[in-house]
Amino acid sequence: MRHFADGGTPAVGQAHRMTTQLHAHSSANESHENSGLGASTADSILERSVSDFMTPGCDVISEAATVADAARVIADRRIHAVLVVGAQNGTPLGWVTARGLLGWLGRDRSLAPARDAITEQVTAVDPQERVRVALYALSLAGTTRLLVRRKPHKLPLGVITDFDLAIAAGR
Repeated sequence: MRHFADGGTPAVGQAHRMTTQLHAHSSANESHENSGLGASTADSILERSVSDFMTPGCDVISEAATVADAARVIADRRIHAVLVVGAQNGTPLGWVTARGLLGWLGRDRSLAPARDAITEQVTAVDPQERVRVALYALSLAGTTRLLVRRKPHKLPLGVITDFDLAIAAGR
C-alpha cells in the first residue's frame, strides 16, 4: 500500500489511464448567467475548483494484494475506500469500499485477490473543474468518490467525496 499524489509513486508502477474523466463544456459567461443576482454562498461553492475541497493523496493497493490486505488498509488508515491498481502497469481498476467489505464478513479474505472486492468503478475529474461538475458525478448511482487528476496518464492528486462537499457546505 502506498499513499501518493503528483510527484509520489504508486504501489505498483505508474497509473497510465483512468476509467472516466469528467469535463464541463460551457461558455465563459455561463457561470455568470447561472449565478444570478444575489447568488448565495452555496452557489459560489459550486463555481469553485474541485482542488479547493479534495482530500490530497490517494491510498492504493495492488490487485495482487488480498481482500484481507484491503480491509487492513481501510482499518489502519481509517478511510472509506482504497484504490486497487493493476499489478503490471498501475492502471486504476476500481475501489474496494468499507461498505463493500461487509459482504466479505464471515468469508476467507486471506486468499481472495483485492480485485474481487472492487465495488465501485473509477471516475476521475480534473482538479480545476468546477465543484458543480463533481456534485453531478457524485449524484450518479454507484459513484461515491472521484479520483482527482490532471490527465489520464498522470498520477492522482487526491480524491473528492460527498463527505468533502458536506464539509464545504458547513463552512
